[in-house]
Amino acid sequence: MSDDLTFTVQRPPAYGELTDVLSGLFWVRLPMPTLPNHVNCWLLDNGPGWTLVDCGLNTDDTFEIWDRLWRGLLRSRPLQSLVLTHAHLDHAGLAAFLVKEMKCTVRLPLAEWLNGWKMWHEREEQPDEQLAVFMKRNGASADDVAQIIGGLRRPTYLGLRPVREFIRIRDGDTVAMGQREWRVITAGGHSPEHALFYCESDKLLIAGDQILSHMTPSVIVPSAQPEANPMKEHLDSLTRLEALPPDTLVLPSHGLPFRGLHPRLARMREHHMARLDDVASVVTGKTSAFAVAQEAFPRVLYANPRQAFGESLAHLNMLASIGRLTRDVDADGAITFEPA
Repeated sequence: MSDDLTFTVQRPPAYGELTDVLSGLFWVRLPMPTLPNHVNCWLLDNGPGWTLVDCGLNTDDTFEIWDRLWRGLLRSRPLQSLVLTHAHLDHAGLAAFLVKEMKCTVRLPLAEWLNGWKMWHEREEQPDEQLAVFMKRNGASADDVAQIIGGLRRPTYLGLRPVREFIRIRDGDTVAMGQREWRVITAGGHSPEHALFYCESDKLLIAGDQILSHMTPSVIVPSAQPEANPMKEHLDSLTRLEALPPDTLVLPSHGLPFRGLHPRLARMREHHMARLDDVASVVTGKTSAFAVAQEAFPRVLYANPRQAFGESLAHLNMLASIGRLTRDVDADGAITFEPA
């Protein structure tokens, strides 16, 4: 963690504890059986009921925490609204259950709702031919593809089927949550249309995964969009967020609430620029994204190929977009990169 940041607490609260942040705004930290090992959710007091921002994985631990809270401290008032920063399972995995049980509305950006359904179908169907073709076009041999796809295991924590009905939120919208007004800021890179929420009157930012104090969010080219440039989208979002006040209190989805937004944005940019330099340095001749992933992520390429391969391609596509590399597609569709 950076010395430039000031944390509101020195250690996290216990899992499932209702922790005051400011008047009418509470922090609920949920456990996860993965890394990172927790996700932060934010509960806002509307008066007659509650708004919840993100809800955690579809696990027994998550269910038991929400069940205990709604049978105990929260039992006198209903959950009126569930707001999702994005569709990843650690943020939205239990959404359909809460909607069914609480009859609450759900708000999220359109691209996140669509991405939730895409990820659901991918989990249900398992790896398909499109993933194999994508990897082969980017330099993986038939044996590499067979080894990777054969090693992909069905996710343990599937999440429920995404909600079928929702209220769309867009960049620049104003939404009322917990008797405060929040401006919606959407950003690409980590997910297609990740939503952040900024309260100007209290200088609060519910940041989701877009800004974390101690780690950088993954930035991955999805197989459905091989020419996407999520790294540019992510770096562009950092520039936009620099317009917020420097004393903004950042409420991240992982880690501790902190002040020091501008130094953190600068560190994140420095990290990505350094990684771009690292990737550029290994491209000394014509090469493929798979070859770069083998060098950059040798330990995780076969265990987590979407992460390792997708991040490598995100850096390569960005380097090509700024003219440091050239990207070539041959007559058979094979994609290669080389120094410009």
